[in-house]
Amino acid sequence: MSILAKGEWFFLNEKGISWAETMLSLAMVFLLFGSLLPVLQGMHEKLQLKRERATAFETMFEGAVQMQSESALRGMRTVNGTVYHWQMERHMCVSYDNYQGEPQVICLE
Repeated sequence: MSILAKGEWFFLNEKGISWAETMLSLAMVFLLFGSLLPVLQGMHEKLQLKRERATAFETMFEGAVQMQSESALRGMRTVNGTVYHWQMERHMCVSYDNYQGEPQVICLE
């Protein structure tokens, strides 16, 4: 009996696809979803945290403008559902809860 006999594991099926090609394709799919998706998720989380931090600095700037024009010492701003509170005591500070629910405070001296 020849090793190329019909029914061996590497023999092509009626659609022209071998078992080895199928397993290689599945391994590539698992590699793609097992490694690239977690990397993309981490990049998305870091980007979201940086966006929120940039918005906090914008809020700090707007608070400084209001402090100069209206003599306000505190205020708040809502951006994309996140509430940023700013206040001026000894330093200008902005506090907010990030998208993960963790409180954040940024202060400038």
